[in-house]
Amino acid sequence: MILYNFFGREASLSRNLNDKSIFYQKLQEQDFKFNDVLLVNQFHSNQVFVLDSADKIYANNNLPKADGIVTNLTNLPIGILTADCGPVIFYDEDNKIIGACHAGWKGAKAGIIANTISAMKNLGAIDIKASIGPTIQQYSYQVSKDFYDDFLSESAHNIKFFKIGKEADKWQFDLPSYIAEKIVNAGVYEIENLGIDTYTNQSKYFSYRKYCHESKPLDGNNIAVISINDSE
Repeated sequence: MILYNFFGREASLSRNLNDKSIFYQKLQEQDFKFNDVLLVNQFHSNQVFVLDSADKIYANNNLPKADGIVTNLTNLPIGILTADCGPVIFYDEDNKIIGACHAGWKGAKAGIIANTISAMKNLGAIDIKASIGPTIQQYSYQVSKDFYDDFLSESAHNIKFFKIGKEADKWQFDLPSYIAEKIVNAGVYEIENLGIDTYTNQSKYFSYRKYCHESKPLDGNNIAVISINDSE
């Protein structure tokens, strides 16, 4: 059985990850089987870590530098941290292969989504499904004209992901739809998009942009987790 969930403030996961007790309690309540959750050292890249053997399991003080992680190991949840960027979960239920990636605009533009899906296929995944978790939505994501011009330089087709902003020379960017198109372009067509805005749901989710606008330090992470539970 494959289990996944997108946790927000209820997991009480601090930025330094020192105390995971409440988070582990939430995992247990949802029947995850685990000793630990493997994360990666994210840096808005297109790098994917492939965890396909037990000897590749690493300690929390030695996280690999990557923004995607895939595995075929059971009872070993993998996770991605976000606070506005897109947490994307991937799974092939039949072949028992899972993946997760941190898809902010930089990583999505650089290829993290296609690379995560490719890594899963290299492990034998065929029928991959995807889920996009709580992410800043278009009406909350105002960007500069330079940002807009940069995306249109990638492809004129990208204009469909923008609306005119509330201020002069500003645009509103639809990150979840951009992520969804990248998923489809990589050959995955069954996509769940939760459509939850991290920025306007501050009581439930952490939002980096919201905290910046309020001149407050970000005090926690949202976390997307997926695991292959064994059948025992």
